[in-house]
Amino acid sequence: MIDTIATVESNLELTPGYKLLTLNFKEAIAAKAGQFAMLKAHDTFEPLLRRALAIYRIENSNQLSFLYQVLGRGTQMLSHLDSGGKVDILLPLGNCWLDEPLQKTGLGSKALVVAGGIGSASVYLLCQELQRRQIETQIFFGAANRKVATGCGLDDFKKLALPITLTTDDGSLGERGFVTAPLEKFLREGKGENATIYTCGPWVMMKRVAEIAEGFAIKCLASLEAPMGCGFGVCVGCVVAIKDADAKSYQAYQRVCTDGSIFPAEIIRWEVTAMAH
Repeated sequence: MIDTIATVESNLELTPGYKLLTLNFKEAIAAKAGQFAMLKAHDTFEPLLRRALAIYRIENSNQLSFLYQVLGRGTQMLSHLDSGGKVDILLPLGNCWLDEPLQKTGLGSKALVVAGGIGSASVYLLCQELQRRQIETQIFFGAANRKVATGCGLDDFKKLALPITLTTDDGSLGERGFVTAPLEKFLREGKGENATIYTCGPWVMMKRVAEIAEGFAIKCLASLEAPMGCGFGVCVGCVVAIKDADAKSYQAYQRVCTDGSIFPAEIIRWEVTAMAH
């Protein structure tokens, strides 16, 4: 884990409200697919806390990119940075998609990657790694509309030349509807044998993906998002409810930052959102 100040190489707007921030580092960063960072614009007191963003792309060990949606004060401050600007950053944090503890039964012969909205930021490196390992991969990419899909890095995913199924809520690109529909259809057609599902996106989408995976008895890993103050397990602001048969009550929790952010989908109490705590 490195706490440092990085320099902005570029901060490109992909579509209104969605940007790609590329940072240069003085030191080499050993980051893996699925890990995240805590970052804020340097020399600003407010907001006080850094914001959690998934590591989207690794150009080389000294240059990383972050795909983000401009939502609140923290990301607004980041969005105003130009080339040469400074960013306070703590990284790499969290586990990674292909960590051995998460892959206890080994990689499936197929990978089904389900990305919803800006959740795509967490799975792009995963798709690159699966491709490098020659794992048969099918991407399901969902967004609200064509503009949002562009802002969520669709062009980068297309360049991977992996099979990709597109959906948009309004039908402006790909199939109309939610991304979970073609996933379920794919599995009903018997194409998911010995597959592992990797998903990141809105909570309600991942909840449905987890239900589908359970219905077809397929292993599913989910990268969770939660309000996060520190990123390294101290503030306990990011806990999520998990199923724990040994707990005295149903209230068993784990921290998204240090126990995740990637969890086996079957241990999450999806009816209790991370934002509810």
